[in-house]
Amino acid sequence: MRKGFLAGIVLVLLVSGIFLLGNFIISRSTESPTTPLINKSLALASPVYKISIIDNSTGGDITNNTLLMDNINKTPLISEIIQASGNGTPMIRLGNGSHPRVMIVAGVHGAELPPQIAASNLINHLNGKKINGTIYIIPFAIPRDTATNTRIHNNTDPNRVANIPGIAANTISQTAKSEKVTLLIDCHSTKPHDIPGKNCIIYDPKNPKSFKLAFYINNNTKSPMIKVGNHSGVLSTECNRNNITSVICEVLSPHSKIQPGSDKLTYQYMIAFLNYAGVYSYDN
Repeated sequence: MRKGFLAGIVLVLLVSGIFLLGNFIISRSTESPTTPLINKSLALASPVYKISIIDNSTGGDITNNTLLMDNINKTPLISEIIQASGNGTPMIRLGNGSHPRVMIVAGVHGAELPPQIAASNLINHLNGKKINGTIYIIPFAIPRDTATNTRIHNNTDPNRVANIPGIAANTISQTAKSEKVTLLIDCHSTKPHDIPGKNCIIYDPKNPKSFKLAFYINNNTKSPMIKVGNHSGVLSTECNRNNITSVICEVLSPHSKIQPGSDKLTYQYMIAFLNYAGVYSYDN
């Protein structure tokens, strides 16, 4: 009788131990930073951010762009994004998914380096900060082109085909639409004596809200405002047509180079944009 009683206690303790161990393993697994998306794209997550791949056709090893790498603060978070870029276009979501939802894009032209540096710096700055809504940042829109330092993708200008399904810029606009983004800036650099060939904010005259956004950034950075050209397939134009108020922010810098101060001006554009949207104040 006594032996049976003791055996019962041992069995209960053994089962309890297995249950507790099981719970410990399950709890640890839910904290793993890697979780698969439905479309089998890589997703990395923490309580304050989520990294996903929105286009699997654009992957490239951007560490091959040594000038870019030399000017990026490769924190653990940025290193995660760089690694993810090998699988396609990475997008990081900062905030809890609430509204307002805004998006910042850089690297549609891979050889335009200042915006990609500024986007990386902004991600580092925002990590862990209080965000009143949700911020989506695409720091390297076409990693393959960033890796090879080119502005041309598949023999075409990627910012002239955003209206064509399956194209990287179109995927970005469709992602913004599906995520219910209401404001977007697409950041570029322009070489001297080119078009536009100067620091500027480019707005869509067909959308009064685009003008209002451009005016706010202009007022905070003193960069002049100009109207968008009559080009089909421009990412910002495509977004404005989809009720996502958008502007292009340009800084003067030669392609494949970094004009001193150009990345800092792009960063100022981005901060002004976030202030306008009300999702983040630089004073936080």
